[in-house]
Amino acid sequence: MIQATHLSKQYGANMALYDANFHIQKGEVVGFLGPNGAGKSTTMNMLCGYLKPTWGVVKIAGVDIAEDPLEARRHIGYLPEFPPLYMDMTVEEQLRFACALRGLPLKKAALKDYIESLCRRTQILDTRQRLIRNLSKGYRQRVAVTQLLVGDPEILVLDEPTVGLDPRQIREFRDLFLDLGKEHTIILSSHILSEISSICGRVLVFNEGELIADGKPEQLQEMLTGRKGLRVEVAGDRPGVLAVLRAVPEILSVETVQSTGEGRWEYQVDYPIGSDVRPAVYHALKATEYDLLMMKAEEVSLESIYLKITEAQEETAEEDA
Repeated sequence: MIQATHLSKQYGANMALYDANFHIQKGEVVGFLGPNGAGKSTTMNMLCGYLKPTWGVVKIAGVDIAEDPLEARRHIGYLPEFPPLYMDMTVEEQLRFACALRGLPLKKAALKDYIESLCRRTQILDTRQRLIRNLSKGYRQRVAVTQLLVGDPEILVLDEPTVGLDPRQIREFRDLFLDLGKEHTIILSSHILSEISSICGRVLVFNEGELIADGKPEQLQEMLTGRKGLRVEVAGDRPGVLAVLRAVPEILSVETVQSTGEGRWEYQVDYPIGSDVRPAVYHALKATEYDLLMMKAEEVSLESIYLKITEAQEETAEEDA
């Protein structure tokens, strides 16, 4: 559905995005992750045709957006961070206006039924005659998402759609996006990492204008660090256990994580991608008086990945200073 090749955007001496390459298949739900200024919104704007790339190509459903922008945009529904809503319109007027912009060939009665069906889907049916200025932040966002669905675009692009919402509203929107993901290809940018983790099957990580990782959430730690992690719980003398583990071939590092009880410790073992040190760890500990209580692959959260990116960015900024 989406193909970006050598996508780049330059503002004077500032490179907002440099040489990004990625494909998004039909039916995928993809999250854009990264700090402020990383290039997420710039990428979204170019995918939707609102910004012209300095160089590179964007194809939407096989259509080059630079060569035929109207045809490419017919496949896209775009919700920017600040929704384009007219405060003096009612909800129904706003949606009628959106239908007119989309050029939907619907007569009066059919148009009314169509708008009702959209409002029912996003649970704003009871707000149709209210002025948008009188709606809460959460309901305004729902109106914006409803407007996004006009014309049933195959691709939905949402830039920080839950910013400013309370926890209950965020949970409601998460359920809505999960439902939309059954029928649409979705790109979602968010700083709420649990939101991306629960909705998106794939994540693109941006940092300082570059696409630095692309994969499933559980793969990203390996991509960013070049190593895999293993959590091991062992009963026994801690210095002795550390010595045994560090002597295992191919293990890159071993660190103590925490005490799990009297004489029991949990350790973080890092090793290269492509290796599997679990049999060697098992046999090394079996040959000692130490008891192996638990061994499992490290569970990596998007929070830890996000912190790793932002910490690296801060360190770079300090070095430049």
